[in-house]
Amino acid sequence: MEEEKLRVLMVNNTKDENPSYCFRNKIVGIALEKLGHQVHYGSTAVNIDIDDYDVFVFNRFYEGTLIKYITFLKSIGKTIIYETDDNYEAIDENNPFVKIKDFAILSSRELIKMADAVTVSTPELKAEIGNFFPGKNIYVVPNALDFTQYKKRKGGNKKLRIGFQGSNIHVQDLLMVIDAIAELQKEYGFEFYIFGIDDRPFKELNKFCVERKGDNSWKWMEDFPKLYEKLEQMEYTHIKTVAYEKYRDKLSELNLDIGIAPLTDSRFNRSKSCLKFYEYSAVGTVTLASKVIPYTLEMDDSDLVKNRHDKWLSKLRKLIVDAEFRQKRLSEQEEWVRNNRDIEKVVKNWENVISNIKNHEKNPISR
Repeated sequence: MEEEKLRVLMVNNTKDENPSYCFRNKIVGIALEKLGHQVHYGSTAVNIDIDDYDVFVFNRFYEGTLIKYITFLKSIGKTIIYETDDNYEAIDENNPFVKIKDFAILSSRELIKMADAVTVSTPELKAEIGNFFPGKNIYVVPNALDFTQYKKRKGGNKKLRIGFQGSNIHVQDLLMVIDAIAELQKEYGFEFYIFGIDDRPFKELNKFCVERKGDNSWKWMEDFPKLYEKLEQMEYTHIKTVAYEKYRDKLSELNLDIGIAPLTDSRFNRSKSCLKFYEYSAVGTVTLASKVIPYTLEMDDSDLVKNRHDKWLSKLRKLIVDAEFRQKRLSEQEEWVRNNRDIEKVVKNWENVISNIKNHEKNPISR
């Protein structure tokens, strides 16, 4: 019997190359197409014949209501899936999303209510949404990488390189461990790289944050001057934020021996996935991460560290001084990520979930 060919239209809320769009829409769509399915993924459904598609995937949140549009689609038998990878009900105050939290929550709730089923990236996020919408059909499909997009780093650094990569919402996370980094750098003389935070030089960013203090600013802008003061007492290299289509090559070019992934424990963070771990591994960088969810769900305990100064000192020192241990941990991390987070394997999960929703789960139109 010939396998069913899915016809999927992803009604994305952005056309930008950002992580959420890439991991939950773009590489998924491309992988499904390779399996013979018909997928359109883009910013809108303009100039698309809806009769060409059976499954409509809405993601994250939209400005304004989509009730009339989705009600019409359901009335003509279309399957509606809501896809999200963030917990908008628990956005942290240091996250820029906090300023659009109200309409993000309203849009997300509307879409969850109307969808035939929901897809999410982690078990924690499934549980969070299930608490608000008991009985809702929610499927977990983990984030995955297209490994062809990542180049292995060249290695052979004259000095050991340790690095951190992340956006401005992770200022608080880096601030939490920077004293341990500074102390160990004095002892071992490694190079320390910060990739991201902002596209401005840190001196300029610090001036901006100080001037904006208390002026309806985000929490991360209050924390950055504290981080900057500590950074100025040590050696570091700042690599400015780049467009996401250039990010993967830049991460490889940094040639980091050790990548750190500190993360504060919060409801919002517990719903996130381990993308930093996956991407460090993809370029050949060993990861040391905070011992909090989501990392505790996927990483070995030897690669996790409690969010305490003494624990970061101890675990990071072990990776710095023991090259054999560092390579062993990297090899095991690479093997796990390759075996479990390759889109060529995970796409089968997407295929099965979408097919199951389409053929078995139809919620009535909300009135």
